[in-house]
Amino acid sequence: MDRNQKKELFSRAFVKAIAAQVGFRTAIPDVDDDSVDIIIKGRGYSAPIRNPQLEVQLKCTAADFEKSDFFKIQFIS
Repeated sequence: MDRNQKKELFSRAFVKAIAAQVGFRTAIPDVDDDSVDIIIKGRGYSAPIRNPQLEVQLKCTAADFEKSDFFKIQFIS
């Protein structure tokens, strides 16, 4: 497995773990036509939006930008 495949799998596993912790489900599209790597879904929420869904494109880097005792996550819009 090459380095990019490892980063892709790490990204998915990280998002799936966080989603599971807060009670969301995840799905991975069969085909990536719209640059969607993972879908995060909420069920059973009493909110204005019934069964919210978020489509996410993931990015992962192995670059060491700064040395720290913390795991850094950067969200880019």
